[in-house]
Amino acid sequence: MAERRRPTFAELPDDVRGWVEHTVGGRVVRTVAVQGGFSPGVAEALFTAGGAAGFLKAVHPGLNPDTPALLRAEAKALASMPSGLPIAALIDVHDQGDDGWVALLLEHVDGRQAPLPWTPEAADAALASLVVLSAALTPAPAGEWVRAETAVRSMFTCWPALTDCADLDPWLVDRVPWLNAAAERALSAMAGDALIHLDLRADNMMQRPDGALVIVDWAWAMLGAAWIDPVLLAIEFISSGAPGLDIDALLTRVADQHGIGVDTAVDTLAGILGFFEAACRRPDPPGLPTLRDFQRFQADALRGWLKESVLAGHLQ
Repeated sequence: MAERRRPTFAELPDDVRGWVEHTVGGRVVRTVAVQGGFSPGVAEALFTAGGAAGFLKAVHPGLNPDTPALLRAEAKALASMPSGLPIAALIDVHDQGDDGWVALLLEHVDGRQAPLPWTPEAADAALASLVVLSAALTPAPAGEWVRAETAVRSMFTCWPALTDCADLDPWLVDRVPWLNAAAERALSAMAGDALIHLDLRADNMMQRPDGALVIVDWAWAMLGAAWIDPVLLAIEFISSGAPGLDIDALLTRVADQHGIGVDTAVDTLAGILGFFEAACRRPDPPGLPTLRDFQRFQADALRGWLKESVLAGHLQ
């Protein structure tokens, strides 16, 4: 996989570092960089001489032109959420405008990234966190939110164009009409009034010492059905090769909890596979040299699961 180096807190301009230290309440004497994820910006836990701590995310459009907007969207989502949720709360925002730095200072979470491969215990903790969130964020907090069925339409309409890919797996080539129909069915079921995350991965979850999971990185928050997040999280369970985790049983449980048919869950995974298959064939975005390799890895894993899963029989 291609390598990527993030800038560090020490490399930020004086005015941004000054804002951070004023906000966190002391001179930063130690930092711990986050491993994983795809942001090209600063992503570090910060610790002061007086024992205060925070987590900093900061990016400049010169690193990637789209990432500042994502940080602004994350700040909007976090600012709308009630207290007491399993999230890293927003402390403050520093925004220098279109040509400058955007920085978020967040609550520091004492823990580590969710383990890979996923374990049954960690999967249960993640799903439990999503139950808490969906209860608190349904209906969504007041605000103007993009709707999932609109936001992800371009991701779920990739299958027709993939028929022109000479290297597409023959199993997929033979099933493009069915896969495209599955994606359309999934889109038609996504409307809802919950605020959802939409980008759940191990690197977007922190595990506290007691095993509880905290969900971070809310840049893609939007309005949709509460079942979308746990269904898409199953991609992580599949791709990590989680030992002892029965994916079919997990998806059946999620479908039962949310009152949807299990076919809806499978259709959603078939739809997002089309996006991974298309995206991994595109050039690397600026400052994100590891993204396409990750999308290719996800596509390989999800394709393999669809070929084998009993639940996906209507696609086989």
